[in-house]
Amino acid sequence: MTGKIMLLKNDGLTKNGYPVKLILSHDRKVKRKKLFSSFEADWNHLRQLPKPTADDFENKYDYILSIKSKLQDLEFKNITDFEIALNYLFKNEDAKITSFYSYFEKRIDFMEQQNRKGNAKVYAETLVDLKKFKDPLTFKDITMQFLNSYKLHKKDQGLKNTSIKKNLVTIRAVYNSAIKDGHIKNFNPFLGLFTDLPIIKRRAKNYYLGADEILRIETIKTVHVSHQRCLDLALIQFYLGGADLIDIFYLKKTDIENGRVFLKRRKNGERAYIYDVKLTAKAENLISKYTGDKEYIFPWRKSFEAYITFRNNHNRNIKRVQKLYNIKLMPKNGNLTTKVMRHTFATLAKFKHYDQDLIRELMGHERNDIDTIYKDKYPEAERDAMQEDVTSLK
Repeated sequence: MTGKIMLLKNDGLTKNGYPVKLILSHDRKVKRKKLFSSFEADWNHLRQLPKPTADDFENKYDYILSIKSKLQDLEFKNITDFEIALNYLFKNEDAKITSFYSYFEKRIDFMEQQNRKGNAKVYAETLVDLKKFKDPLTFKDITMQFLNSYKLHKKDQGLKNTSIKKNLVTIRAVYNSAIKDGHIKNFNPFLGLFTDLPIIKRRAKNYYLGADEILRIETIKTVHVSHQRCLDLALIQFYLGGADLIDIFYLKKTDIENGRVFLKRRKNGERAYIYDVKLTAKAENLISKYTGDKEYIFPWRKSFEAYITFRNNHNRNIKRVQKLYNIKLMPKNGNLTTKVMRHTFATLAKFKHYDQDLIRELMGHERNDIDTIYKDKYPEAERDAMQEDVTSLK
């Protein structure tokens, strides 16, 4: 018996890439087994191994090496039956992937390595909650019946649909990752699971500040440093095209050059990308208040945990300022938060009848590969003109 592992382009490209298969040969007969999928750019054809750019690189790399090592065993080479050969190569495979929690923990570790701290936190919270319901848990246990039982259990606890759905969506994401990695087959256990979990709410993006209200905020001078800082940051968000607070938080001095601000969309984790907006006079005036001698524009400690603490304090302070100065949101009053400034910029731009694709591009949205291909479809001058027009509040 002989065997080799190859990325097979002739088998066709799927959304997850080309299939990587184990090819066994004996007595002029061939047996193939799919291991997982990979894009050609993430595959080393010379060594037939994944490149470091591959999704879940470390696990896939070790997985392939372990199989290749067994292919060299004399005991394997003397096998004449394909099923026996597969059993020999993968006899420990079931033990490795049977535990749903073991795979769950690997996904959390992977997100930590990719600096997707927010996702890792949500996954870890879901894992703890699921273990309270059933422990241990195997992939075979993930059935429609089990998931419905878990859903009903959370309802009996009095949880809102939003919280229940968040947990189920997280579990589904882990399950889908296992399918993508070739660990399990898809038995569609989540089919119809969310039909009785309607979420009725006024979306946060419906809340925004009117132009007159922003003009009034520009004139507010508070006696508390923390209150003034949260107002300044909210205005900087708006002046820079509705930038996310986290992207402002990590802004470096080197990110401002030739009258432009280069922002990184950290929300997207390892898929984060950089886009640029004009450094308007209003934004420059406020940013200059905080520029110190260090690497970052704003001097606060830089880590995900530090940002979460900062954001919570920021939202708490801005709510206090909102109440103190009677700041009103539209179309009906709500809480002033970090997201309101992003929604405000988008809403005021729509009121001025700007093209939605132009708004998305200026705000750093990249919805899919097509958006990436046609990035910078609009000239810089056109984007800058819209940004100036919206933030001038005329």
